[in-house]
Amino acid sequence: MSSVGNRLIESTKDHAAACWPEYDWTAARYRHGAFHDVLVLPEVVARVTTDADRVAREHRTALLLSGIELPFAVPKPLSEPRSHDGRTGMLVSRLDGQFHPDIPWAEAASEFAEALDALAAAVLPPGLPAPRVWCGGDQWPAVVMDHLVPLLPKDLRDTAAEVVAAVIVTEFRAPVRLVHGDFGPHNLLWRDGRISGLFDWDHLCAGDPAIDLAPLVGIYGAAHVAEITDPATLNRAMTHRATLSLQVAAAGELAGNLALREHALNNFVTRARAETLRDPGTG
Repeated sequence: MSSVGNRLIESTKDHAAACWPEYDWTAARYRHGAFHDVLVLPEVVARVTTDADRVAREHRTALLLSGIELPFAVPKPLSEPRSHDGRTGMLVSRLDGQFHPDIPWAEAASEFAEALDALAAAVLPPGLPAPRVWCGGDQWPAVVMDHLVPLLPKDLRDTAAEVVAAVIVTEFRAPVRLVHGDFGPHNLLWRDGRISGLFDWDHLCAGDPAIDLAPLVGIYGAAHVAEITDPATLNRAMTHRATLSLQVAAAGELAGNLALREHALNNFVTRARAETLRDPGTG
């Protein structure tokens, strides 16, 4: 690991030690995400970032989530947000289970369907965020048009505007359900062939349930996802999928993370050129 990476790990552990000295963070396992640095101990998980507002929002939604009955475990908030030396974090419970990010569709499809049905059937508590709050919320289209579209190749600028507009239109006629926001094997834990836990609820919202099918379309392809949903919902999922890279790019723009913004914009360009924005045709 680079010296920069080692310093980031040590900085994250120093933050955790200052905020939660009752735990021994020296042996914690470290993960770096797009928006958080994560420390994992057998009993707790610390999520740390420089964005105090993000942590406050995620703490509020974690409290709401903890009151929703679901057939799998979700992280429970174990501390209030705490700040130290320019960074803010919170503790959540650690979930048990095995991580299978590359699980084949045939092994996971029925479990995906059952989990998504459970989310759709959940009673929505008041106060859940609207879709895409993590990347601008109602201002997301303006962020894309004003800040991101000018950075794209000229021949793809209309394409970006069109896929953003399509999401706004499709949501007018969509039902509103509990949405994880980044549903897929990268955020699931398994035990005995069943989903035992769902984590990383950063994008939690009350919105179109097709949002949770969009990552599955990106991973497995629309033909497979068609097996667990109806044609109208699949079409909305593909509409959402076409904008996923623009959502990440907007989040990077708002956070001042230019490397993330450029990476996401490059993904959009690659997919648009290959005509795979809505469906990569995987599998």
